[in-house]
Amino acid sequence: MGEPKIINYIEVGGEDVLFDSLPEDERKSKAEEIQIRMMSAAGYRRKPA
Repeated sequence: MGEPKIINYIEVGGEDVLFDSLPEDERKSKAEEIQIRMMSAAGYRRKPA
């Protein structure tokens, strides 16, 4: 028995899409958006540069 395999899907335009199938730049953009939303839910705010 090996380690469990984790497969990430993301909803884009109402469809579930395999996260790894997105182009690299879109993956980065979506990951940043998810991070911002999670941090804001925890009470953090992004400080403008």
